Amino acid sequence: MSENVVHPVEREPFAGFVEHALTTRAPRLFERMLREGSPLFDEGLVDPDSLREVVERLRSFDYKEERASKVLEVLSLHMCAEAALGH
Repeated sequence: MSENVVHPVEREPFAGFVEHALTTRAPRLFERMLREGSPLFDEGLVDPDSLREVVERLRSFDYKEERASKVLEVLSLHMCAEAALGH
């Protein structure tokens, strides 16, 4: 891949939306997940204590773009598991 693809000069416009969503909306979703439980916890795929730390970071706007994909993946997998299990 070209250098521009691997290390783009301009930040992807969608990245700003992701940052906003993760620092404003996602903490509430994660808190509900922590309060009500998740199939991801039950199966040992996500550590609730680590997720609590992530929520605290997001609430304090300690946002790191490189971690964002992992955080989004947890949220996406949780929502998919809930939908598949009819919760």
